[in-house]
Amino acid sequence: MPTRVPTAPTRAPEVPDPGRKPPPGAARKGGDPDVAAWARNGRPERLVVLRPGTVALVRRGAVVRRLYPGPGAVTPGWLSANAGTGWITYRPGRHPTMRVRAAILLAPGSALQIRPADGTVLFASGTWIKGSRAVLDLAGAALRSAGPGPVRPYLAMGAGGRMDIVRSTVTGFGRPGPAAGSGVTWARGSTGSAVASVFRGNRTGLRLNGSRGVRLDRVTVTGSAEDGVVLNADRGTTVHALSAVAGGRHGVVVGGTDGRVLTGVATRANRGTGIKTTPQRGLVLDDPVAYGDGSGGIRLMSCASCTVRSPLVRATAAAIAVLGADSRVTVSEPDLAGDGSGTGISLAAGIGGATVHGGRATGFARAVEVAGAHVVVDGTALDDCVTGVAVRGRAGPVALRDLDVRAHRFGVTASGTTRGVSLSGVRIGGATVKGLSSASPGLRVSGGSVTGARTAVDLRGSARLDRLEVSEARRGVHLAPRARVTAVGLDVLARRKGVDAEAGARLDLTDSRVRAAVAISGDGSVHRDDATEISLPPFPWLGLAALVALGLAVLLQTVHQVRHRRTAPPRVAGHVRNTA
Repeated sequence: MPTRVPTAPTRAPEVPDPGRKPPPGAARKGGDPDVAAWARNGRPERLVVLRPGTVALVRRGAVVRRLYPGPGAVTPGWLSANAGTGWITYRPGRHPTMRVRAAILLAPGSALQIRPADGTVLFASGTWIKGSRAVLDLAGAALRSAGPGPVRPYLAMGAGGRMDIVRSTVTGFGRPGPAAGSGVTWARGSTGSAVASVFRGNRTGLRLNGSRGVRLDRVTVTGSAEDGVVLNADRGTTVHALSAVAGGRHGVVVGGTDGRVLTGVATRANRGTGIKTTPQRGLVLDDPVAYGDGSGGIRLMSCASCTVRSPLVRATAAAIAVLGADSRVTVSEPDLAGDGSGTGISLAAGIGGATVHGGRATGFARAVEVAGAHVVVDGTALDDCVTGVAVRGRAGPVALRDLDVRAHRFGVTASGTTRGVSLSGVRIGGATVKGLSSASPGLRVSGGSVTGARTAVDLRGSARLDRLEVSEARRGVHLAPRARVTAVGLDVLARRKGVDAEAGARLDLTDSRVRAAVAISGDGSVHRDDATEISLPPFPWLGLAALVALGLAVLLQTVHQVRHRRTAPPRVAGHVRNTA
């Protein structure tokens, strides 16, 4: 059982001894500095002011007692032994507790240290610990709000101060109002660390607001009423293995600092977005994980020259969203999986550009949705989606390269308001309605293939098709009125119609091949050079052989049965009685 050994008390009388010289700072011209500190800090019912060499107990604007600790950091145990029961009390036992009934202000040069021997430290409503140019050191500590009171406690460190929280838990802290009181806050100009610690049920789990050089390592924030972790305008922060779980708003909110690198950030089951960024430049997210966050996995707002490497996102409405003016983002090797709805990667209108390289997105209504400019999607596998790629709005230029698209209904679609859409080496399969559907003027397709679909390629605008292969479709290529299409090296193999050109459409075929039951149909204009082949599809000789073999088997079986009926049954000898 932990044992508390308080430092021997050294008390001042209720009325200070006039013969004793007060410590430096105990009194100054113009009023008591401790009373002034009480007035500046919200006038709490009780306030403990720690200064080097002195502790003032202020109640309702009056100093009721002064204590004089020895050199070094003050502990809650020392305060409980010297301040009295109305301020800080200690209850020993198998599970010792310390109850704090006063706010604690750390003046410049002071230090407060909380250790496991202090037990669980319970903070009453309206209390807090804050300071500047001071030290708050928690190691192996357990801090909790004493109850649901109207004004919950908080921890905050200001300019020039240091707050270290190591192997500790902080539960139920934070109140509405200013950011400094939102839970646990490193404010402007402060520093410190949170290592191997848990922050549970706070208003905001952790907030770094203009801090310098704070280290976050193996930190878990869970059950926050609002955002789990807020990193804003901080400098030199190092982050490793930071988790934000089941928050009432966003998991991790990042902004206000350029050139930041975050490694191993994980979010789960937050009501808002897992990782949300506000305007900044040069952010790098390495190996982020977001699982089951309500409004999306990763949301990058006005993030210039930002990079997301190997993100893993599961079970959310929008896995990765890039939006906001000046956003220029690179996403490499994403691993995204949805539940059949929502969007895998959303590149919104107004962004400066985006590149997606490698990886896969599976199980979304739209694997990739593009409405922005200067977009490249390269080498990504899009599986088990209703629509593989949807290019809409005023998107463009948009380059799709070396994609494997397996979609239920539509492979790639491009609306008529888009410009500069190109496909290179894109392989589309599995779509039941349309493989490639485009009204985008100036569409360019180079290489690649479209397999299956009711209509493999549906064009309602101008396009150029180079070396595109179309197979196993009911209708190979459909041209709407006013479509103008040039095809070089086009290879179409369709079950019914190869090329269907409506009135007013025009198709120029060069060195191409169209094979279908009806190779060319419609009232449109189709021009072909001498090297272009128009023919029926290849005859299915193997299928015919199988049918012949099946028919022969049926015939032989029939002959056998007929012959069997004409054969007399065998005669049984007279002495045989059992013929059943």
